[in-house]
Order: sequence, then C-alpha cells, then structure tokens
Amino acid sequence: MEVNIDFLPNEVLLLILRFLSSQDLFSVSCVSNRFSCLVNDRKIVRYLDLRKVYSRTTDDFKTFFLPRLRCRNIEHINLDHVYWIRLPSFVVKLKNLNSLHMLGTPLTFLQLKWILTSCTKLQDLSISWPDDMESDNAKQWVGGFSEVKTVLSELKTLKIMIYANPMPLLELLIHCTGLKKLVIINHHARKFFSAPRIFSDKEYTLNFPHLQELIIDHLDGSFPLYLLAGLLLKISEGCQSSADWETFWTNTPVYINGNTFDNVAVIQKCSRVFLTLTPQIWDMLCKAGPLHNLKELLVTGQAPRSINLTSIIRSCPNLKSMNIMCGLNITLDMKKLCELQPKLERLSICCHPEQGPPKIVEGIATLRHLTHLTVPVCALIEIRHTKKSCITKAENLITVGFKRKRVGVPSTSNLEEVEIAAFNLVFENCPMITMLEIGFNTSTSCSPAKVHWECLENMKKLKRLTHLTLDGIPITNGLFLIEIALGCQELKFLRLKHLGPSGKCCYLAHFSQALAHCRNLVNLRIEQNYLASGTALFKSLQGCEKLERVFIHSERDSQSFDIPAIDSFIEKQANLVFVFIVGSQTPKNKCAKLTRKYKNSFRPALVVCIRSALWDVFDDKNTEIRTIPVCHYNEMITFRSWTYDAFT
Repeated sequence: MEVNIDFLPNEVLLLILRFLSSQDLFSVSCVSNRFSCLVNDRKIVRYLDLRKVYSRTTDDFKTFFLPRLRCRNIEHINLDHVYWIRLPSFVVKLKNLNSLHMLGTPLTFLQLKWILTSCTKLQDLSISWPDDMESDNAKQWVGGFSEVKTVLSELKTLKIMIYANPMPLLELLIHCTGLKKLVIINHHARKFFSAPRIFSDKEYTLNFPHLQELIIDHLDGSFPLYLLAGLLLKISEGCQSSADWETFWTNTPVYINGNTFDNVAVIQKCSRVFLTLTPQIWDMLCKAGPLHNLKELLVTGQAPRSINLTSIIRSCPNLKSMNIMCGLNITLDMKKLCELQPKLERLSICCHPEQGPPKIVEGIATLRHLTHLTVPVCALIEIRHTKKSCITKAENLITVGFKRKRVGVPSTSNLEEVEIAAFNLVFENCPMITMLEIGFNTSTSCSPAKVHWECLENMKKLKRLTHLTLDGIPITNGLFLIEIALGCQELKFLRLKHLGPSGKCCYLAHFSQALAHCRNLVNLRIEQNYLASGTALFKSLQGCEKLERVFIHSERDSQSFDIPAIDSFIEKQANLVFVFIVGSQTPKNKCAKLTRKYKNSFRPALVVCIRSALWDVFDDKNTEIRTIPVCHYNEMITFRSWTYDAFT
C-alpha cells in the first residue's frame, strides 16, 4: 500500500509541525491548502523567529502573512536584523501582536507610527531609531507620537538602537510611562556618535514609576546627563519593587547642578554594572560596602591613578561575571580573585596582573565553572612549577644562534614546550569553557621567545568550545589548528589575527587542512598579512556547509587574491549571508565586478564586498556597494563580543 503523509490525521501533523523551523514553515505552507491551514494553527505560529529565513524575499513574507487567521494567531515575532525585506506592510496585519523585535531593520517615522497604530496590544518592542528622525528635518516630527501615546503607555519593555543624536528619542520616551525595562544602545551603529544636538526648545521630563531595569549603553557618554541623573534618582527614591534591580550605564559620573550624584543606593540594588573607574566612582564603590546583588561587573577605560580591583571583588560575594576591558592603571590579585570567587563563570582579564605575567593561569585553573575566558598573550609565558624543561646540550647548541624561532620550522623541543606550559592547567581543569580568547596583549614584557604556544594543541580537550579567538601569538606553524579542529567539533566562531612572528602568516597550509574538520563553523574572521592568493583557503571553505559569515583582511600582500576561487566559493556556499574580503594588491576593477555581481542576486540576504586596501572613499558611490547591516558588525567586527551579549 502506498504511504503518504496526507494520510496522517491533522492532530499528528500538528505535532510534527511544532518541531519545524520558521524557514520550513514557509515551505510547508506552500504545499497545499490543507498544509497552509495547518500552519495557521495558533500553537504553530504563536512564536515566530524569522531571523534566519535568509532565502525569503519581501513577496514571500507577504504571501506567508496573507491568511487572516494566521495573522490573528501570531503574538510574538522576531525580525531583528532582517535587513533584506521591506517593512511594515505585513507587520501591521498582526493585530494581536504582543512582542515585536525589529532591531537593525530600517524604519521611517511614518512606518513606526503605522505599526504602533495597528498593533495596539504591544507590550514588548525592539526597534532601530528611524533614519528620518536623525536628519536635519527631524523637527517636523515634534509631537508626532502623541497620537499613539495610549499604545506607548502600555509598553512594558522597550529596546532602541540609536545612530547619532539621542535627543529626538525623547519625543517617544515621554509617553512610555509604563515601562519596566528600558534599553538604549548605540553599539556598532551605522554612524559615528556626536555630541547631543538641540532637538527643540521643548523641555522633556521622563517619568518611569515602574522601571526595574535601565540599560543606557553609550560608549561616548552622549546621552543627556541630566536625564540619566533624573532616572537614577527616581530609581533610588521612587520605586519600591521587589524585582531584581538591573541598572547598567557607561556615562558616569553623573552631575546635578554641579554636584556629583550619589549613586550608592542605586549600585547596592544593581545586579549588573558597567563602570569607568574615575576617582569619584572608586570612592563611591568603596562607600557602598558589600554588594550582595551584584552578579556581573564590567570595568573599562584608563584609571587616572593605579587602582587595585581586589577590594571591590572582595565586596561582591555573588559575582558570576567580570570583564576588565582595556584596563590601564588597573591591577588585580588573580590568586585572591579566584579564592574569593570560586564559582565565577565569565572572566576577561585585559589588564596587568598584580604580580606580573607569571601569575595569571594558576588561579584561573581553579575556576571549575568557567565558561567564558579572555586572557592576554602573556598568560602563555607561564610554566608549570612541578615540571621543568629537559633540553639537552645538543638542542641548546642548535637554537643558540637564533634570536627567535625560525618561521615554518618545528621546534626541536616541541614536546617539552607542550608539557611545561602552565596553560595546560586551564585545558585540563576547566572543561566547561565555551568561549576562549587569547590575545590583546600590549605588554612590552611579553617576549615572543618565551611564549609557549605549542600547548594550544591541548585545546582539543575543550569539547564544548564554540568560540575561539587567537590574537598576536608568535606561532611558527599551524599544526595545532588541525588538532583543535579534530577535538572541538562544536566550534562555530573562529577569529585569527596577527599570528606568527611579526604577524606574518605561516599557518595557511595547515589551516586549510583543519577547515575540512570544521563542520559546524558559522563565522570566520581572519586578519593577517600575506594571505594571498588564498586559493587553497577558499577551496577548503567550500566544505564548511554551515558557514554564514566570512571576513578576511590582508593589507600587505605582494599578490592579489584569487578572484575566481572567491567566486566559486560564494556560488557553492548556499548559507552565506556576508562576505567581506580586503586585499592590498587585488585590482579595483575585479573587486567591483564581483561585488556588483552579487548586489542584486537571487539570494536576498547575501552581502558581498570585495575591496582593495587602497580603495578610494568615493568608489563606494560608483559601485553602489550596499551598506553593511548592523548584525554583521555584531557577529564579525566586535571586539570581545561576549561582553555585549552578556548585558543586552
């Protein structure tokens, strides 16, 4: 008897459809009228995540959202960074929408207003600020949100990415009186931030009586300080909520009428804090005493005087995550840190440890629960105390004539180097690590000859590793990359930058072999000199079936990239959505030709940019290169990306 899925009853088919992705639901809805009706079921389409539906065009979206019953049953939809479709022609049909995420998706003021007018049940909204409200004509929209103030007053969560000037945002915020969570960010925006410009002569008063979580994440502190101070003052005095407080800001200290605002009461309630250690903030932290609610701490910038963070760590008994970003003049006693915080899960050390480079690894190796780790290159200098290198006199005579290891020649004492490296303790004792970053070292005391990089092959013991970054490590060959690829089968994100003596690429052949085993690789970023022509590299990348983003930057090549190999790689990789390649000797005309080829291809989400390092700034207009969407900056361009993921 012939077996057909049509023979199954609707109840069974509905159970099957619940396990399908949104991409598959698009295909199933086109099979027949029966399957289209099944996709209309509320349990199937109530939650839709369309961020990975890369192969669907605007017309496909319109067709999918055509049935009225389907639109009526959708309550939560995620369109974050779906930059390749036009909005909001189908979004306004979702009358029962409760949660709408459109961060990184271009909008105009009228489109945003149209959405707010049509979707009156919204509780959770995530958007990028309309471009036309950033322009010089933005004043014409003053008062424009008053018509939808009823909808805005019912919002509970609001997340906004702004591009240049935060002042127009106040037109929206004055109506959002029911907010419990407010997030305003500008990370990796399409424009550089500028100082706040006067938007109008109108006085704005923000009132959030129910606010529980405030995240104002501006790298340059351009959010109006008087408004931030007012929000913090309301939090510390007006709100009496039993929920966990989560306040997160970067533009500190805050001044009111020339006096520094006392944030002690706020910090004592915070579960996550991002601070620049100015003298005022340091005194405030010392005054705050024990911070039992604090679980996540980020410290950034250069302290005006030498500051030891150990005392702050001592006052945070429940700390789970700590990130020191470019902490100049900041010291830390690693041994005491690990003794005080044995359950630390995320640790980023980008400062000079108190005892110098040889005192980083021992403490870290005791953190059994560690999942995210960032350390400088000098951590690879440390050696085990229990074992010593056994180098014979003959071996010593062989290497005594070289100031550094010869490029491409394996060390005669490779096994000894692997054994004595103290970083092996991390690989052996921290099996929970999923994200590892080694690099970002600016210390002049880190001699390349002392770096025991051979131990990196033991990274294969980290079976859960998904994100790996290696930066500025003076390797002499890439054999360890093959071992990593064989052992870390879950690896999804790989970033290699300035590896080898003087940053010269000496691992390309081994890396090309390693790519054959990277079955789950999604994002690849390489910043390296002398990569061209890269033919073997691009051929190897064709085997990474899940690859979505590739960024390759090489400024000092003596030959051009193999353009036909790049073209063949893009053609055969169906999942690619972003390819950005920069080479110094690649001819501009070939770069422009290949870029134009994929500008209006049948793959709507694909963004391809092949450039010469000497590309003129006016060439972008001539070749009509598409603006790079924000999501690709987030995935590929960010520095220590987990920093922002953890807090936003």
